[in-house]
Parts: sequence; C-alpha cells; structure tokens
Amino acid sequence: MLTRRRFLGATAAALAAPLPARYALGDDADLVLRLTAEAGSVPLWKGTRTRVLRYGATVMRGRTDAVKPTGGAFGPTLELKRGERVRIHFRNRMKGPSIVHWHGMLVPEEADGHPRFAVEAGGEYVYEFTVRNPAGTYLYHPHPHGMSGAQVYYGLAGLLVVREPDERDRGLPAVEHELALAIQDRQAGADNQFMFRRMMMDRMNGVFGNRVLVNGKPDAAFKVARRPYRLRLANVSNARIYKLAWSDGRPMRVIATDNGLLSSDEGPKVVPYVTLAPFERVELLEDFGERRSGTEIALVSGAFSVRSGMMGGGMGGGMMGGMMGGMGGMMGGDQG
Repeated sequence: MLTRRRFLGATAAALAAPLPARYALGDDADLVLRLTAEAGSVPLWKGTRTRVLRYGATVMRGRTDAVKPTGGAFGPTLELKRGERVRIHFRNRMKGPSIVHWHGMLVPEEADGHPRFAVEAGGEYVYEFTVRNPAGTYLYHPHPHGMSGAQVYYGLAGLLVVREPDERDRGLPAVEHELALAIQDRQAGADNQFMFRRMMMDRMNGVFGNRVLVNGKPDAAFKVARRPYRLRLANVSNARIYKLAWSDGRPMRVIATDNGLLSSDEGPKVVPYVTLAPFERVELLEDFGERRSGTEIALVSGAFSVRSGMMGGGMGGGMMGGMMGGMGGMMGGDQG
C-alpha cells in the first residue's frame, strides 16, 4: 500500500532526478549532434600542458558543416539554421555533474539547461528544439548549480551561430569571409595551470586573469584578405568587461548584437568602441580593403571605470585595463 510518507518520498526523488530523454521530433530531426564534456590537456604555452575541461562535438546525422572545431581551451562552434529541427545528445564524461545551457536561444524549458536537469558523471541528456532565433551569434556553456563558473573557466564554452538563407541578400560577406573571436582572460601560474578562485576577493568581484585567450589560444593573430569581413566578437570571460576598439582609432560598424542582426532601420551603427560584459556578443562589418597592403591592426581593450562603489569599481580599467583584448595582430592585405 502506498502511504503518504512513501508517496512524498517518491515525489521528492522524482523531482530531484533529471527528466528522461524526450524524442518529440521522432525521426524527423534535421540535425543530430553528440556533445561530450570531458577532462583533457592542451599545449597553450611553452612547457607543461594546461589541464582543461573540453567540449567535443560530432555530427550523428545531417549537415557535416554543423560543427567547426576551434582547438585550444575552447569548444567547437555549432552552426544551426533557423527553422532546423535539432537533437543534441549531451554526454557528461567529467567527475562532477553538468548540463548545457544554450545562451540566448529560444528553446523549450526542458532544453534550456536548468540546473535541476544536471546529469551526474557518466550520465546523458537529450535536447530537442526547433531553431527559432534570428541569424546571429549565441553561446553554449555548462549550467550546474554552484559549478558553472569553474566549468566555464576551465574550458567549457563555445559559440553557437544561427544562419538564415537571406543573409547574403542583406549584403553580408560570405561564410569564408567571417571571423569569430571569443575573448577570455585567465589566471595562469608558472606551471601553465589555470587558477580559479584563489582568494575571497575572487568570490566578491569575480575571477580576473593575467593572460588573454582568443578562441582558446594565446597570442592570436589572423591573416585576412583586403575585402569586407563579418566579425563575431564574444566576451566569454567570467567577470571582465572589455572596451574594445581598433588600435588605429578607426570607427567600428556594428551590424548585430545579442538579439541578432540589426534591421535596416537600426544599423549599421558607427561607434568608436564597443563595450562587452561577460557573455555579451556583437558583430561588426569591417572592410580590410580600406587598409594598406601588409599593414597590421590590433583589437585592443582600453581602460575605463565603473562607478559602482565596489572596490573603486575598476572592472575594466584596473588590473588589466589597456591590455590586448583580442586579435594580437590582424594582417590586412596580402591575400588579394
């Protein structure tokens, strides 16, 4: 006989357990991916390899161009199309619990990566959703309760790009003339290992780093052709705010923000710099044909102050204000 006590116990257990995998799309999913989180190591600096957590992704069914590896301490870029029916099999191969949140995406509750859906080590979770977001740059990252910050810091994050078929009709550069830059600051010791929350101040103000990675790699530099490019900038740092500008003072042309591409009435917006808080994104249209052949341009993070009353409020202009915030050197010419 089911007593009230047994009923309440069973109910509590059911609420604590993650929801079972759902297959609402049946066999009609257009794209099926496998996303795995696991521990590993990467060669970031000279000497000892850096221990990290990494996402790996493979296409199980559908478009083979839906996954683009980035290498280093950063997850692969997932490319989805608006209207596409997607299923993603997440596998947790780490020691602790985890779940994936699709940052900025319009998805059902069961696919949003709420901490209550976290799966333990060795567990799996299946996401299903139809892509409803407009074309733009989004992110994915872990979202287990009390562990999200550390898991992101050690490498679990990646870009998620949504595309629409009419983007070329809007005058945007082709896919081969795009450049995505995920900017992160990390505190690393002499042994090349990341250091997360070393002191009480890290809990109060967030963890700030002494080195910068772009797409999970240090000293990032890119060679570009002398033509217009679509740049996708994302701040994937845990706490740092960046004030990004071109090193030669040229204005920036913003064509998209967190919510996707700006309408023809809204943009492009010409601004002297862009400010990105953690996990904010922006897209720029930059014509490198306007620069002399062989010249080098850098994306830098300038100093600024935040009048918040917290320890002087110098989140951007304090410890690392004015440091290189992204492309170490962007070559603007030699590729025709």
